[in-house]
Amino acid sequence: MSARDTILQALRANRPTPQNHPLPPVATLGDLDASRERFITNLKILGGDVLEPVEGETLDQAILRRHPDAKVICSNVPEAKGTLPVERIKTPQDAATVDVAVVRAAFGIAEMGSIFLSEAQLPINSFAHLAQHIVVLLSTGELTANMHTTYQTRPEFKSARYGVLMSGPSATADIQGVLIRGAQGVRSLSVWFT
Repeated sequence: MSARDTILQALRANRPTPQNHPLPPVATLGDLDASRERFITNLKILGGDVLEPVEGETLDQAILRRHPDAKVICSNVPEAKGTLPVERIKTPQDAATVDVAVVRAAFGIAEMGSIFLSEAQLPINSFAHLAQHIVVLLSTGELTANMHTTYQTRPEFKSARYGVLMSGPSATADIQGVLIRGAQGVRSLSVWFT
């Protein structure tokens, strides 16, 4: 047996097991404010907005009020009908024709004004990125304070095969600091609280 094999055999034989050596507890750091107000403040800093309902207005009516020129509205939630059935979105090319995509976020992170989407919310991964605008339904009960509390409390990080945190519309800035929103992805991100 070579020296290499002897070393590897010794390492394998003495490998710690999770039962004998549990991981240390994850520290809860940062501000623990998971309020809607904190989420909205941070969402707006990053270019997102809240789609506030008007008395007696449906979600479909609110979307048309926000995006009056939208022709193709594709909804992946029962609260909005839209104009294109989500079942027709099978390829990225199909998603590229969508003016407004409507999805429900699994949760939001107040510290960053971010929403989390995975394959559970998206018919295809590019659905949230190729549409011109995105309207995201978010329950205030699904807000977490920060990434530390999110990792501790949200099972989606362990179960999702694909996940994305979106914090407002896409944006880019050049070296002179000129910020352009909607350059490579959605031009606007609006949150409708449920």
